[in-house]
Amino acid sequence: MITAYVRGNGTLTPVAVQDGQPLPTEAIWVDLLAPTKQEEALAEEGLAIELPSREEMREIEVSSRLYQENGALFMTATVVTQVEAGNPETEPITFVLVGQRLVTIRYANPMPFRLFASQVQRQPEISGTGETILAGLLDAIIDRIADVLERVQHDMSQVSRTIFTREKTDYEEVLRTIGFAEGLNSRCRESLVSIGRVLSYLSRPSEVKPNKALARSLKTLSRDVIALSDHSSFLANNITFMLDATLGMSNIEQTDVIKIFSVMSVLFLPPTLIASVYGMNFRAMPELGWSFGYPLSILLMVIAGILPYVYFKRRGWL
Repeated sequence: MITAYVRGNGTLTPVAVQDGQPLPTEAIWVDLLAPTKQEEALAEEGLAIELPSREEMREIEVSSRLYQENGALFMTATVVTQVEAGNPETEPITFVLVGQRLVTIRYANPMPFRLFASQVQRQPEISGTGETILAGLLDAIIDRIADVLERVQHDMSQVSRTIFTREKTDYEEVLRTIGFAEGLNSRCRESLVSIGRVLSYLSRPSEVKPNKALARSLKTLSRDVIALSDHSSFLANNITFMLDATLGMSNIEQTDVIKIFSVMSVLFLPPTLIASVYGMNFRAMPELGWSFGYPLSILLMVIAGILPYVYFKRRGWL
């Protein structure tokens, strides 16, 4: 699907480009969402550039993600998607600056794009050129990453309270929460690294200097990326600590259970020894003829079980 955003009445208006229709020449932002081969050919003809395929967008080499060709700047960033669905993934999105136009190629529909698309229709000041739209999109993506990291931090705070409480804890559920948080955090870090490369590429010295407003925006975005990267590293350490603490508390519970079984086996060992001795049927055992032999053996077994318990209790082992 191709959506061209055309300026009109001071705002940008989305126009769906149907098959066979040319791209509007006045379009400032051309958004390709999961384009077909025909739509890619239509965009390439209208923009006079060659767009990267989905396989080329997934390449991790910097030279394949950031390059200049035929006067157009190609920049591919990794963006976190499907967070709301509980199945976070990362998808590459390519931004192409062609003169005063911005072209975006994506095969996912992350929340920042949906929010920014509605925002540009209400705020004309953020949609002057393709460069300002690019800065606005990157800002929306970074804001979304910040929200996701805040969610991770909140989840880790909940995990901390759950782990160190004196109440019984479901450690299996805690481990699932920690695993999900680690997945979110790692994907956010991956996205921040790729966005940082895009910002560095845009801020590099070139023949055409960006305007001062855009330069300030890029500098602010770069600072935000650095700050969020540091926060993500802190969360990664926190997640590791929570994982170690969860496994440690689980081991403590298992150790307590094993200790109970060990103590019970020791308590029953002396009575078992006495019962085993008097369970032997030898003729020379004088106790077999005693009338009080049975109650005496029972008393001996009770005393043999109580004495280890009292000893363990005084030593603080119970």
